[in-house]
Order: sequence, then structure tokens, then C-alpha cells
Amino acid sequence: MLRKTFSFALLALCAACDLAARWSEARAEVPPVVLFVEQPRPEVGVATLGPQLLTPPPATSDGSEARPFSSLRTALRLAPAGALLRVGEGVWSEQLEIARPIVLLGRGAGRTRIVPPPGTAVAVEVRADHVQLYGLAIEGAKVGIEFTGGAGHRLENVALRHLGEAGLIGRGASIAFVSGEVVDVNAGKTGTGIDLIGGSLDARRVTFYGAGRRAMVLKKARGVLEDLDVRGSSLAALQAIDGTEARVLRGEYDGQGGAALYAGAARLTVDGAHVRHDEFAVIGSRGSELTVLGGELTDYRIAGVAMVKSHGTIQRVLIARGGQDGAIAITRADGATPVLLLDNRIQDPGTLGVHITDSSVTARGNSITGARPDRQTDMGDAFLAIDSELVVEQNVLRGNAGSGVSAVRTRLRVDRNGFIENGRAGVLMLDRSQGTATGNLFERNAVAGVEVGERSRATLARNRFAGNTLLDIETGCGKGLAGVAELEAGNTSAAPLRQRSCVE
Repeated sequence: MLRKTFSFALLALCAACDLAARWSEARAEVPPVVLFVEQPRPEVGVATLGPQLLTPPPATSDGSEARPFSSLRTALRLAPAGALLRVGEGVWSEQLEIARPIVLLGRGAGRTRIVPPPGTAVAVEVRADHVQLYGLAIEGAKVGIEFTGGAGHRLENVALRHLGEAGLIGRGASIAFVSGEVVDVNAGKTGTGIDLIGGSLDARRVTFYGAGRRAMVLKKARGVLEDLDVRGSSLAALQAIDGTEARVLRGEYDGQGGAALYAGAARLTVDGAHVRHDEFAVIGSRGSELTVLGGELTDYRIAGVAMVKSHGTIQRVLIARGGQDGAIAITRADGATPVLLLDNRIQDPGTLGVHITDSSVTARGNSITGARPDRQTDMGDAFLAIDSELVVEQNVLRGNAGSGVSAVRTRLRVDRNGFIENGRAGVLMLDRSQGTATGNLFERNAVAGVEVGERSRATLARNRFAGNTLLDIETGCGKGLAGVAELEAGNTSAAPLRQRSCVE
């Protein structure tokens, strides 16, 4: 047994030396020092014929393995810059201040726990460069750890738990957070899991569960968030605001009370994420640049992606099982170029596939199916564009309760699309809309292939009409209600082209 214990200690010491060596390579001017910090052990009684005798007290602690420090505060005060502190298991009831580069290496988040006295504002305060924490938990304060400035900070296998206001606060600091967790910041009702102003955050494989009202807030900062699992915040998983540049790579975002991923006056890229059961999956507002690539946005209560006075691209995304609005809602897009919707697959999106107001949008290569009517039996369109400019190219718009495209006071161009089995028209143009339709298939739409009314005007060329239930082209009748459909060459139909004939 003694040999096995000695072997284990030797292996642990070698691991510490290896970590210290790698730390030394990063900070070559500081020689590595390994210090040990252990919980005080109960004294062992010595049986005698008289009163029990206790073993004599150990010599003064010096941080060696034989005479470890018994207090983290003492170890931090005496450790030189660049030291590696091997922290033993147990509950450390101390509030810590770290003022020089240091590494704290615990035995694991379930075994080495920093739990400061009740009422502590910040459990661990860091005011230095290159402070790194491994394998420990920080619990029970208002704030778990706060970094004021500094570069090269790292948390790995660190748990921030049961905190009142925030898990981690950073002010002008560059922080990496790997394979850790932020759990129970006021049960997800108030507070923030990570609150960063300035600096940067590189978070990978971190779990957030009930981590404040907002799991992460990045302001005037840079962020890379890779393979995160975020659940149960009452408002948002991420708020990137005021000049932040954030990139979300993959990850699971489930069950937030508001917008899971929000950008306000920021640049946000969401690449391959799975976002479910939120009010909105992704929002860009206040002049944000929003890019959503791949991934799945499903089971949202209002909209999958919303852009408000913002711009960007949505590409190769599955958006499904929507709520009150639709898969994509774009309002007053502010970019110099159109918002791009490319190769997305939209299924059962809610009351609309894409809702566009006062914006310029180009949609190419998308499929939209299953938009449903609202409670007033209205809506259900694949595209609804109001006061906008809309280009629709090479899309398939099929089986929607309303029209494939409804345009109101909109300039419209539709080229080489399939408008199939929609509940009203393939294309509906109202209230002085203007547009062209070239090379499209209009097949088995319930009202008409193309419906043009309310003084709208459409130019039609090389379109194919097949099996539309009532009419191929509906232009309406009556003063102010009729529209104009100008037929150019190449329009065909399986039967004679059927148009409304009005008696004035």
C-alpha cells in the first residue's frame, strides 16, 4: 500500500512538473515553481497509559509536498510570479485575490471547491496577466471570478456554481474557458453567466444551465463560442452588443425565454448551431451584421431569424416548426446590398415563411413548405413583402396555405421558381406593386398561377401554367381593383391559358 501511494504521488508530481514546464515555455523569463496547498489533517492520537498524547505540530509550512501550505490566501501571498499551486481536495472557505501570474491546479471540480464566507461579493478577484485555473469549482458568492484586465487567462475544467449575480466578469481581459460549466446563477432568473466588457472570450465545450437571465453578455468585445450547451436562461443565451464581434460555432441552445442569440449594433455569425424552444432563435438589431450558416432553428415561438434595421445572410439553414410570425422576419434592413437568403430549407414555419417590410431581399435556392394561416384564416404565405424590393430566384414554394409570394407596394422579380399547390395564388401582387415573372412553373395553385390586383402591374415571359384550380392569370375587375398582366413570349399552358374576362 505504501508503494502504491508513493507511485501515485510521484505521478501527480510529474504531471505538475509537466504543466509547470509548459507554463514556463509561455513565460520564459519566470522560472517555474511548484507549491502544494492541502487542507489541514486531523492530528493522530498516540495511545499511552496516561492521557492521550497528540503528534507534535509540523514544522512551518513552506509549500513543499512535505510541508504544504494550509491556506490558499497564504500560498497566493507567498508564491512568486509564474508559480504552479497544486491545490488539494476539500472546501476552501476563503475569498481570494490574485495579483500576479499564477496557476491553480485542483483535483477536479467535485473535489476542490472554493466556497468563500457568506455574503462575499467576489469569490476570486484577478488583477494580473496569465492567471490560469484548472480542475476546481467556485461557489456561493455573488460573483464567482472577476478579471480586471490582463491577457492569457484560462479556465479549464472549472465549475462556477450557485452564484447570486454572475459566474464570470471580465473588464478588458482576454479569457479562454474550456470544458467547464456555469450552473445556477440565481436559477436563471436574474444576473449573468459571463459578463464581458472589452477584451475577448474564447469559450469551448462549456455548459450553461440556469446561468442567469442572460447566459453571456459581450459588449465591445470579441468572442468565439464553440460547442456550447446553453439551457434555461429566462431571456437569452447570448447578447452581443455595441461593437462586439462574436462567432458561434455549433452548439446546443435550448429553452431560453427570449431570443437565444441576439446582436445589437454588433457582428454575429452563427455557424452550425442547433437552437430550439426559444421565443426567437436569432435576432439582429440596431445596425447589426448577421450571418447564419447551416444548423437547425426549430420550435421557436415567434420567429426563427429576425433582422430589425440590420443586414446580412442566411444560408443552408433548416428552419422548422414555427410560431406566431414565421421562419424569417426582416424589417427595415439597413445594408447597402440586399439581405441574402440562400439554399435554406423552411418547413412548417408558422404563419409565414419569410416576412419582409421596407427592405431589399434576394432569395435564391430556398424551399418553403407548410406555412399555415393565422387565427383570422389569413397569412400562410411563403413570402410576404410590404414596401420592399424582392428578388425570388430558383426557389420551390409548395403546399403553403396562402400564396407562394404576396407583394404589397413592392417591386418584385421572380425567376425560375416552382409555385406548386399553394392555397391561394402562386404570385399575388397588390396595391400598385410592380414586377416581372420569367421562366417559372405555376402548377395546381388553388386560386391562380398569378394574381394581379389593385393597380399592380406584372410582365410575364416564358412561364408554364399547369392545373391551377380556377385561373392561370387573375387580374381582377372593378375600378381600382384590377391589375395588369402583360404577356410576353413563351408563356405556355397544358390547356388554353385561362384569364379573367371582365365586363366593364
